[in-house]
Amino acid sequence: MTITNKKLLAFTGAFVPFNDTVTLMSYKHLRVLDHQVDVVALHGKEDDSIVEELKNDPYYQKFNILYVASYDKTITGLSNKNVVMGIYNIIKYIKGCLKQFDKENYNIIYSSSIPSFTHLAAYIIKLKHKDVHWIAAFSDPLINSPYKKDDERIKEYNPIIRFGFFLYIFIYMNDIYEKIAMKHADKLVFISEQQRLFMLNNAKVKETANLIAKTTVVPLTYIKEWMVYQKLLANSSRSKKQYPLIAAHFGRIYGLRKIDVFINALIRLKYKIPNLHQFIVFHFYGEVSERYLKRIKEENLESLFMFYDKVSYAEANDKMINCDILLLFDTITNKGEQQPFLPSKTLEYLLLRKPILALTQNNSPAFELLQSYGHNFCTDKSDEMITYIMTLIKDLPSYNYDVSNLDNENVEKIV
Repeated sequence: MTITNKKLLAFTGAFVPFNDTVTLMSYKHLRVLDHQVDVVALHGKEDDSIVEELKNDPYYQKFNILYVASYDKTITGLSNKNVVMGIYNIIKYIKGCLKQFDKENYNIIYSSSIPSFTHLAAYIIKLKHKDVHWIAAFSDPLINSPYKKDDERIKEYNPIIRFGFFLYIFIYMNDIYEKIAMKHADKLVFISEQQRLFMLNNAKVKETANLIAKTTVVPLTYIKEWMVYQKLLANSSRSKKQYPLIAAHFGRIYGLRKIDVFINALIRLKYKIPNLHQFIVFHFYGEVSERYLKRIKEENLESLFMFYDKVSYAEANDKMINCDILLLFDTITNKGEQQPFLPSKTLEYLLLRKPILALTQNNSPAFELLQSYGHNFCTDKSDEMITYIMTLIKDLPSYNYDVSNLDNENVEKIV
């Protein structure tokens, strides 16, 4: 490990040990650089398991985190409806970014969305300092995101929640900032080829050739020194072969992560096998859309499901180790549309080399990843889902493939 005196300033919204897909992605992007890294961040609830990992991560010593506001008081939602306080803290955050930049001689800045206002802070600096090298990283795309226009989901909201949904999008997922980053940043970092193509197609920037030239794809990666990843690799292909099999899902089921095909398959399967719950049970850790909870109850499928709140990063990985099948529900879009969204748990699933019961489409990053590692999957037909569930009940396949290309230290560096 080499760490020089070169310094980089990062704007990431929250940051580790806060447990979030974007914060982990940003840390992994910055971790392997030979720069000292100052991070302007919002302070949120720390994940104890990530705290422990960082204590033993030699790269973490080069990070200096500067907290300028509370995450919970900046990011509004159902638990925090104080929009005025949220906007005040956004302004405070951006001012904190500018103030910190003026303190040091930084020649590189890094911004990541979501929240999208991190790009605004970087853009203001770029306007004043043309020679600064700006790296903009993206997770879920905001420009023309189908999640923003999911009519089926929006219809479920009452007028107040609906207003809050659109207000949230305007404040935290405003694609204006993303367009600015696409146009003015010196380097653009994506997590998949599908995401890169989607965002390039929707950016509507005239200098397309120049835009393509400054892009790179850095996949989701694991840190081999972290115990949570070591445990996943050490317990790969574990199969207890004891009924009922446990199939587990981690994360939110909402919006375009539609599981209608899955539920339809279970309705038909339970009709054929009334004691299906003796062979397989589905555990969900995290939010599940109310309409699916209601339908599960109406169709008398409750014996097949167990629902839990979101768990910590380490606990989620332990649950993955102790289950037999991993559930992956992808973003489902209309046929012919580009699908740039990648469930973050796909990485951990691949490390475990366990059977994955996936509902996906051939236009998605998850489809391509699963296929490249030899996994089976289901598309948009309940017949496929029924067949695959029955196959898994009868025999759990094992996998043995190389994941070294997903090692954090082996992927292309952003600088």
